[in-house]
Amino acid sequence: MNLLPASIAAVLATALAALLFPSFVADEYRRRGGLRADVALRRFAVLLYAIALGCYVLLPARAGCFAAQLRPLAGLTSATTLTQFACNIALFVPLGVLLRGGARRAAAAGFAVSVLVEVTQLTGLWFAFPCAYRVFDVDDVIANTLGALVGGLVPRPPVPREQDPVGPRSITAGRRLLGMCCDGLVLCWLVVICGGLGQFGWLPAALALLVATLPTGTTLGQQLVLLRARSPTPATASLRWACGTGGLAVALGCGPLVGVPGPVLAALWCGAHATGVICDRDRRGITGRLTRLKLEDMRAPTPVRSREAGWDPCGTSI
Repeated sequence: MNLLPASIAAVLATALAALLFPSFVADEYRRRGGLRADVALRRFAVLLYAIALGCYVLLPARAGCFAAQLRPLAGLTSATTLTQFACNIALFVPLGVLLRGGARRAAAAGFAVSVLVEVTQLTGLWFAFPCAYRVFDVDDVIANTLGALVGGLVPRPPVPREQDPVGPRSITAGRRLLGMCCDGLVLCWLVVICGGLGQFGWLPAALALLVATLPTGTTLGQQLVLLRARSPTPATASLRWACGTGGLAVALGCGPLVGVPGPVLAALWCGAHATGVICDRDRRGITGRLTRLKLEDMRAPTPVRSREAGWDPCGTSI
C-alpha cells in the first residue's frame, strides 16, 4: 500500500487539529465541564481517518482511463491482488471501530462509503477527468464492507458518565497547562496570519492577545478553560501579558537577534512557565506569582467587591 497519502493525511490532520483545538477545548468545557482525553483522542482519530480516506481516494490523481471490474472476486488471481484485498479490509476496520451502533450499522456505513468512493473513481472525480482515472472494482466494495464489519465487532469500553458541567472544578496543573497550550496555539496562528508583515509580524499578534487580556485580566486560554483572575487591574493584566504570551511572542520574533532560533527560545520560555505551574502548589505559575494574581473557576460564585478592591471595567461593583 502506498504510504504517501497516509503521510499527507497525518500532516493535514495535525495542522487542522492544532487550528481547531482551542475552539474544541472551549466547547468541551462548556458542554461537559472539562476536557476528557478519550474524547479528544477519538475526535482526532475521526479527523485523521476522514482525511486519510479522502487522500487514498483522490491520490494519486493521474491521467488515464481504466475499465471497471464488475465480477465479484474475479480479480483475486495473484498475491498482489490478494494483498490489495487485505489492505482494503484493513483500511475500513477503523471506520467500524469509530462508529457506534453495532456491526450492522458499521457494515452499512462501510458499504455506503465504499460505493461513494468507487463511484468517485468511476466518474473521474465527478467528471473532473474525462474518464475513470482509477479502477472501479467491485472487490473493493466487498473488502471495504468486510473491514467495516470486522471493526464493528470490536468490543468497546463503556462510556463514562458525564459530569456536571455547571459546578466549579479544582484548578489542576493539567487545566492550567491546557490553557497555556491554547494561548500558545492562538499566538502561533496569529503570527502565521500576520507573517506577511515581515520580521515584526509577531507584534500585532501579541497586541491582539493583550487587547483580549485587558478587559478581564485573564488570558484567552484561561477563559477557554473557564478560569478567571481575582481582582485584576490594568497594571497586573499588562504585566501578566508581558510575562506570558507577550514574552512568548517576543521570543518567537526576536530570537534570531540574540543568535538563538525563535522556536528554540519559545520552547525554553514555555518550558519555564510549565515548570512553574507544575511546581506551584497553588498552580499560579510564574505570571501569577509576579502579578500576585490568583485564579478561580468561572463557575464559582463571584464575591461582591468594592471598587477599591480591584479593577471593574464594566462598572458593576457595588
